[in-house]
Amino acid sequence: MNSCRRVIARLDVKGKKLIKGKRFEGLRVLGEACNFAKEYAESGIDEIFYSDAVASLYGRNSLAEVLRETSKEVFVPITAGGAIRTIDDARKLLSAGADKLALNTSVVRDPSLINKLSGKFGKQCVVVSIQACKSFNNEGWDVMIESGRERTNKNLFDWINEVQNRGAGEILITSVDKDGTGLGPDIELLEKIISIVEVPLVFGGGIGDISHIKSIFQNHENLSGVSIGFGLHYKKMQISNIKEALKNQNLPIRNLTSSTNISVISENIKVGIIDYGMGNLQSLKNAFELLEKQCEFVSDLEDSDNLNTSNIYILPGVGAFPEGMRQLHKLNLIDKLIKFSNRGGNLIGICLGMQLLFEIGKEFEETKGLGIIPGIIDRIPERSQEKEKIILPHVGWNRIIPLKNNDFNWVEKIKIYNQYFVHSYAAKFSKEIERNTICVSKYGGHTFSSVVRNKNTVGLQFHPERSGLDGINLLSNIMKSLIKYKSVQ
Repeated sequence: MNSCRRVIARLDVKGKKLIKGKRFEGLRVLGEACNFAKEYAESGIDEIFYSDAVASLYGRNSLAEVLRETSKEVFVPITAGGAIRTIDDARKLLSAGADKLALNTSVVRDPSLINKLSGKFGKQCVVVSIQACKSFNNEGWDVMIESGRERTNKNLFDWINEVQNRGAGEILITSVDKDGTGLGPDIELLEKIISIVEVPLVFGGGIGDISHIKSIFQNHENLSGVSIGFGLHYKKMQISNIKEALKNQNLPIRNLTSSTNISVISENIKVGIIDYGMGNLQSLKNAFELLEKQCEFVSDLEDSDNLNTSNIYILPGVGAFPEGMRQLHKLNLIDKLIKFSNRGGNLIGICLGMQLLFEIGKEFEETKGLGIIPGIIDRIPERSQEKEKIILPHVGWNRIIPLKNNDFNWVEKIKIYNQYFVHSYAAKFSKEIERNTICVSKYGGHTFSSVVRNKNTVGLQFHPERSGLDGINLLSNIMKSLIKYKSVQ
């Protein structure tokens, strides 16, 4: 693999408060959840995981307000979970600032919800959170629901296989027995499950010392991330020290930057984020406001015939290629986007938005794309060049590598190239799209185009708005270059 190992802060919340107990019992209020999330993000955490600890008990999720507040100041990926029972529940959390959805009790009771959410928002968006507790006969582990309070009759290993087959894009395993103790993770549990998990695996429960993290990462090559609550909340370890220890072990980690300066956009431009029902729009809006640019959500290209203006449109996207094209078709945006780009309009496609710029997508079914960039979006090969199985989706921090033949000066301005990726499909780098490729990335030994352009249309396979201040500065410099490039045409 090429992705960095992830250190994830787990925040269990009740209302707006961060709570923590031991083995999911004896919960104590520690403070405002948003303040903890902000502190961890500024210290270099790779992701935030919010879990509404009482959502399933009361049958509703109250995270939306917390997500909106957090996303104003936190620019790393956020996973949110708790009482997600319908497509509408999921959409509300995504629109409030979540990047991924964590599911536990609701999918144990209705496993088909995994299929529905995966089909609607894409496999990479669906995280199944499994709470595992040693069984009474001490011969295995029981799957727990209701925040670790209720045992089920599901076999842990059968359940892992089922959720993968139904479309889970990531699995988070938490040891109920070790949770909140700080005494170390359940190594026996980890070693039993790691060989059967074929998607990114995050493991948590009991992590209270840096040595715990070093050990499980070093001994389990396929472990994608660790989930930490107790150890961070009670200051048993610092994020910077965790990263330094992992770096000293030559483990791939997200590079941290000491820069806190934002490359503010002084140019007089208007930003329109295209709302076609396929993305987390709020985090993008917050990123532009950090850049001191007001933006608005739009469902049309009102100025597509007036290209003398300095407007920039953003085509975001979280989900599947066919659904993205269907949504664009519903809003009559396909011909308008093609015309806008062909005439030199400023357009930036992000993640799914980038993929839709291509001619064809092969996710689920072969679907015609916008055709602005030549080439095909296809599944990342499941085997490496050495025939080893690759873990998909590709989730986490990875490098973007500039090609020497590019003429966009923003590439030279970015010193740290770690950006946040979450996808299973990509544009394989080939001669066909070489002239349209600015940067490439590698995963499992395979190279794909991670930044593409055609005239003033740019596509980014990653999420700059969730890649910390480096990602936001990258987005700023791209926009400045689009305006500059346009002015000399």
